[in-house]
Amino acid sequence: MNHIEHMYSGQESGETRRSFLRKASLLGIGGLAGTIGGQATASTRKAGKKFKPIKFGIIADLHLGLAPDAGERLDAFLKKVRDEKPDFIISLGDFIHDLHAPEYQECARRFKNVACPAYHVLGNHEHDSNTKKEAADFLKMPAPYYSCDVGEYHCVVLDGNYIYSDNQFTGYEKGDYFNFGDKTGYINDEQCEWLMADLKATPLPTFLFSHQSLLHDNGIPNKAYIKRILEQENERAGFNKVLACFNGHMHQDFYGCINNIHYFSINSASYFWHNEKIPGRYPDLHAELCESCLDSMAIYKDPLFCFVEVSASGHLSLNGMMSEWIAAIPEAIVSDSVRYGREMLPYIADRRVVLK
Repeated sequence: MNHIEHMYSGQESGETRRSFLRKASLLGIGGLAGTIGGQATASTRKAGKKFKPIKFGIIADLHLGLAPDAGERLDAFLKKVRDEKPDFIISLGDFIHDLHAPEYQECARRFKNVACPAYHVLGNHEHDSNTKKEAADFLKMPAPYYSCDVGEYHCVVLDGNYIYSDNQFTGYEKGDYFNFGDKTGYINDEQCEWLMADLKATPLPTFLFSHQSLLHDNGIPNKAYIKRILEQENERAGFNKVLACFNGHMHQDFYGCINNIHYFSINSASYFWHNEKIPGRYPDLHAELCESCLDSMAIYKDPLFCFVEVSASGHLSLNGMMSEWIAAIPEAIVSDSVRYGREMLPYIADRRVVLK
């Protein structure tokens, strides 16, 4: 299979605002800026709903530099990649905190040096001590948001790491987003316009990858507008061009389907974060960047990741992993952990859906 045919880069947004698009994105209303016209490109899938088989591996929220054994978890994923031989792999963000530590630089090299294309999504923590450009360059991304073709599929990578304040979008930089609360996690205007044009230009069935969720109430604040872009492109194309969206960030496992687009939230490879601190649970573990952060981690015994396969008949299988907690979690925390409406659980569930 010719894994990579093209790659298209999205440029980081400037400060020019387009008032209609800004208002639409903030309100989540349905209309798109401008008219999307033309006919859908001919597709074998429209006639017989045939799919080209594909397999890809996903890992999310590894947290190199924070999670105590993140390097070993990455190696377990890469070993499974060698066994599974996927068509590509992707990290859904929060891969690394410290870009300058030599051991973590080596981890990043190992991820990129697998025998298939390896892609990254920027997470919020890639910006903790770095600029957006520094993080993207370190991870060898063509741009903070971009798209590429893998075999007979189109893949879109979004960057949800923008602050919306004082009527303008600003990309995260060196931890500044910690100061902006619920004004964070946006897809900026320029990226929205790029997304519309990119989807319109491809005739291929498409997967979309982001760090923050397009489904969850506490996901991307202007997610309703982004979903409408996806749905209107499917309507324009005359077939379900956008098949599925995958995100990390939540450190939780859940799924939903809206208007024939499937949304998968992929659990962290490493741990669940809870706000109540429990000192002394991990006396033999060390978190280099933040020792006290261990008190808020419910660490999974095994690394979590998954592999997604699409069959010729249009069945999408997400093959996950089960684990357990390294240390017992107090019942009070478990009971209160229906965080954002989802329970803390140490697994990525197997899921089977039918693509239309």
